[in-house]
Amino acid sequence: MSVSAPAADVRGMFDRIASRYDRANRILSAGVDVWWRRQAIAALLDGLPAAPVVLDLGAGTLDGAIAVLRRRPSARVCAADFARAMLAAGVRKPAAARVAAQVADAHALPYRDAVFDAVFSAFCVRNLRDLDLGLRELRRVLRPGGRVAILEFFRPARRRRFWDGLYNAHVLPLVGRMVSGDRAAYRYLPESIAGFLTREELEAQLRVLGFAEVSGHELFPASVASLVVAA
Repeated sequence: MSVSAPAADVRGMFDRIASRYDRANRILSAGVDVWWRRQAIAALLDGLPAAPVVLDLGAGTLDGAIAVLRRRPSARVCAADFARAMLAAGVRKPAAARVAAQVADAHALPYRDAVFDAVFSAFCVRNLRDLDLGLRELRRVLRPGGRVAILEFFRPARRRRFWDGLYNAHVLPLVGRMVSGDRAAYRYLPESIAGFLTREELEAQLRVLGFAEVSGHELFPASVASLVVAA
């Protein structure tokens, strides 16, 4: 993936925290991030072929790719991310042995047209430097009738006193720094959420790009939503 801030800066940030990324996620979400992925992937794979070809876009440490294989062991899974150290941390996991991981930019994916039955993307599209281009590229590699599941932190339509005023602004950066040792990474997260789209705005953009069906819903506890999109 590429990002709205200078790509080299954000890539470097993810590479710096790669060895501590999973631990920070589990602590900051109280483990709920695992459930978020399971819910999104279950909706993505429902009704697809028995052995789908799946792309995990912005794959990070491969939690999403591994979750796909656990739910559908016959799947063929590719994983793409622009942060080499994140992928390196992921491929060391025994469960990732069957994942084809590749360093790649979401704006110019190294895959041919219409090759994937499904694309899973967790906490990636918010970071795209050019969202429209990234979504068009995603659609290019998806076969007609294929599906996309997007799991993301969206900008809330209305400011929430606890989540936006306290947790995201103060608690998350403090705990993130304590766990990861990197202050900038967990200040970037709430800033990127505040600068992103609402769920409804992204749904509208996906429809403009020609996705036939777009449905989304909020996930517990707050600020996270899952979209399932059909090409």
